[in-house]
Amino acid sequence: MKKLFQGENGRRIAERVIFALLVLLTALFQNTRGALPAFGNAKAMPLVVLVAVLGLFERSLAGLFFGVFAGALWDMASANTDSFFTVFLCVAGFLCGVLSSFVLRSNIFSALLLSGTTTALCLLIHWFGFLYLKGFDPAAVLLVENYLPSCIYTFLFTFVHYYLIRGIKKALALPKRFTA
Repeated sequence: MKKLFQGENGRRIAERVIFALLVLLTALFQNTRGALPAFGNAKAMPLVVLVAVLGLFERSLAGLFFGVFAGALWDMASANTDSFFTVFLCVAGFLCGVLSSFVLRSNIFSALLLSGTTTALCLLIHWFGFLYLKGFDPAAVLLVENYLPSCIYTFLFTFVHYYLIRGIKKALALPKRFTA
């Protein structure tokens, strides 16, 4: 067991276990009524931001799996989502990982861009598919009063998740060797 967590592979295993526990803890806070404060009609959905930031740091395949895990936890606590969050967060984690591999660097500005875009797309697609297309009468009112404030409130979790994940990665980093 001691050899399992030694070296580069051990560091990766330890990081992924910690990140999986972070996803589990975030899902618990998000899905428990009263655990996160609600401001008016705005409710926080930090799993979206967490998956985007994990995709930024962990790249495409890990982002995909963390997205599936987070989305499945969210769908289990939601009523009638038809696995929307599992599919969306899976695709979002993968795309954020791909973008960080080829286009973006792992910094706060990239995290803000990815989490803002991911949050807005998640809420707008959910609103469009589950309210507007089904002919729900006050869909436009719900968009303005619930979904857009929730988007802004959720976006604020970017700073918490970015610095937490960056701190975990730095704490578990192997010491750099000096080579001449």
